[in-house]
Amino acid sequence: MSARTLILGGGFGGIATAVELRRLLGGDHELVLVDRAPQFAMGLRKLWELVGRGSIADGSRPRALLARHGVEFLQAEIQAIDASGRRAETPDGWLDGDQLVVALGAVSRPDLVPGLGEHGHDVWSFAGVPAAAEALGAFAGGRIVVLVAGAPYPCPPAPYECVLQLHEQLLARGLRERTELSVATLQPLLMPNAGREGSEWMGRQLTERGISHRLGAKTERVEPGLVVLAEGELPYDLLIAVPPHRPPAVVADSGLTAGHGWIAVDPGTLATEHEGVYAVGDVTLIPLASGLPLPKAGVMAELQGTRVARAIAAELRGGEAPAPFDGSGSCPIEIGSDAAALVEGHWYAEPEPVVSITGPSAAHAAEKAAFETEHLERWFGS
Repeated sequence: MSARTLILGGGFGGIATAVELRRLLGGDHELVLVDRAPQFAMGLRKLWELVGRGSIADGSRPRALLARHGVEFLQAEIQAIDASGRRAETPDGWLDGDQLVVALGAVSRPDLVPGLGEHGHDVWSFAGVPAAAEALGAFAGGRIVVLVAGAPYPCPPAPYECVLQLHEQLLARGLRERTELSVATLQPLLMPNAGREGSEWMGRQLTERGISHRLGAKTERVEPGLVVLAEGELPYDLLIAVPPHRPPAVVADSGLTAGHGWIAVDPGTLATEHEGVYAVGDVTLIPLASGLPLPKAGVMAELQGTRVARAIAAELRGGEAPAPFDGSGSCPIEIGSDAAALVEGHWYAEPEPVVSITGPSAAHAAEKAAFETEHLERWFGS
């Protein structure tokens, strides 16, 4: 009798788990992937659509195409998770698995900051991008603030990619001299996971372009035209926000989360405290030696999902367990439309992560575009 792996969530982590499992186990293993949305798209598309470099639609693929890998895709809302039973409830009933992989990501929660949802544009949610792009298109000068109102959040460098791409777009439109562009974060460094040197490097990128930045800016509320901070205020004409993020409510209600509010896993195996239950990607929180969490990023979720798949395959075949996930990964940071810097991190290193930044260069920007193209073709076909 074949076993079944039930995967909740069709982002980087969930898809990587499913595709790798099929590669390793062939057709005698049942794979069911559940997600409420029919389409997959990478987060980088949100900023590209915001500034007019591309569209989310052009980078979207139907998750149903995963059938080419022998993965059954079920579009459904997950209403409950029974971790001890390795099962999940949908409107059509309960789904059971011999293994359960939770890869449901992080949910943008502007409602946690009074006024943020009403007055700010949330481009960390796909649904918020069209209105933000329309507002940017109508912008004719004034103050634009990119506000980091909560942490941790997916893709730590992305607020700075956002403000740098705004700078470039405003230059092209002849509006840069009429625009005061700034970024404010509640964090003590611009990119805490990249350490002081990495944060200072990003600070130089911003300063060279006349973009001001403010650290330790805790947002209390947002009013029309004004961000009210714990210490001071920030006036704006256009506000683009990184809201607080939380696991989906169904995860919070499942009993899987720890005191920090996210799913706790073994850093090397991604296993939860429940036998046969794993969690990968943004829905988890893995503390580092520095006290910071492992960055929430698609590349990390993919590596985690691949490791989980190999562990499940080894268990089912009676083989040797794969090497632990080592917390290493890299990702290009876009400095504009034709340049990117490569961030490489050994996040599990002690006494603190070892991080390097090389570039920026056109080659790294091309690598980021190629990363999307390669993954979409490999997972969904040309």
